[in-house]
Amino acid sequence: MNWNDFVRKGKRWAYVRLYQSHAVVRSHRRYVQRVQERGKTRVVILAMSVPMWKYQHLYEILAADERFDVNIVISPTIAYEEEQRQQDVRALRAYFEKRNTPYIDFDIENGSAPFDIKTQLDPDIIFYPQPYEHLLVPEHDCLAFYDRLVCYYPYAFMSGEDKLTYNFHFHNLAWRLYYTNEEIRQVAQRLMRNGAVNVRVVGYPNADDYARAHFEDVWKPMADGRPRKRIIWAPHFSIWNEFGRIARSNFIWMAHFMLDLAQRYKEHIQIAFKPHPRLLTELYRHSEWGRERTDAYYKMWSEMDNTQLETGEFIDLFMTSDALIHDCASFVVEYNYTHRPVLFMSRELDVLLRGETEFSQKAFRVLYHGKDEREVLDFVDNVVLGGEDFMLPQREAFYNQNLNPPHGTTVAQNTLNDLVKSLGL
Repeated sequence: MNWNDFVRKGKRWAYVRLYQSHAVVRSHRRYVQRVQERGKTRVVILAMSVPMWKYQHLYEILAADERFDVNIVISPTIAYEEEQRQQDVRALRAYFEKRNTPYIDFDIENGSAPFDIKTQLDPDIIFYPQPYEHLLVPEHDCLAFYDRLVCYYPYAFMSGEDKLTYNFHFHNLAWRLYYTNEEIRQVAQRLMRNGAVNVRVVGYPNADDYARAHFEDVWKPMADGRPRKRIIWAPHFSIWNEFGRIARSNFIWMAHFMLDLAQRYKEHIQIAFKPHPRLLTELYRHSEWGRERTDAYYKMWSEMDNTQLETGEFIDLFMTSDALIHDCASFVVEYNYTHRPVLFMSRELDVLLRGETEFSQKAFRVLYHGKDEREVLDFVDNVVLGGEDFMLPQREAFYNQNLNPPHGTTVAQNTLNDLVKSLGL
């Protein structure tokens, strides 16, 4: 193929993408007209797991608005092992029941068929927990609902600047993508085929939780009654190289070191083991770990005197902690809502940062960085126990400039305002 042919082919694909984008917009407009004629707007919000659940405040504000009929449907991901899927369903039930929030269950333990959302609820709008196809059972997967108005809150802060984060089919076919800030919207505008015409800036959904006046102390009481510094260790699941990226997680080399740290410092600290929801499945499949070793390891964290295992919601855990050690991209930004120190672990930080957005790189610059055991110990000794948090002013400046929701209101209210405006209600 010569250069002219290449250019012509490139232009042809550009025209095809432009036509597809316009066709999607026209389809959405026609459906909005149908919603206006229908009366109440029917909304479904899918709940995959407690850590991925970002919609509690939006559900509450929609449920209180007579213009909407809203339902929560539990639907665990099919990407996890069956045991983990059942754990996720049980945790979601407990979460909703604690808040007196009605939900439609998924009877996964007895192998019942998934709830038929399209037939039973016939939703106009459906909110998803993640922007990926083939993630849920076919009856709930986004592939079955592109003929409706698909919406999405990011399940984490968007750090990477790539197709995986911004430019899948879902991103371009969804009706509304509700993103955190203007910088992220501009990245989406550069990367998405449709130019991010469906993106709206409302703030990060968990910001509404962090703005609460009171938080529950979820830490294990110490037998001697003496207070300890409370540290969260949150390892990512990516112990493999995936999608051409380096393995983010440091779990394999840190696993026994962190248990030893908890034992050696038991008079001074508590550690909450807060693994990524997918880590359990990845360790079950790992040739050197497997189910028996993984279960025994998780059990140790739940049973030691000054440690605990945390696999569910984490807002209260974060807000009653003193520090975080982790390698999860989303927590790079999110833990700033606590105003407490963070140690980000990476042996190849320069490589990792090459694919990050400018917003994400600004967040990395206000954290402490570690790559080995010595730097973890320095962080614990000097920053956590010694109180030498010299990065605090930089973190506060980052928070004030980037993390407050726009328009002086809550993220849920910003979302409701856009729904009402976009639907012409």
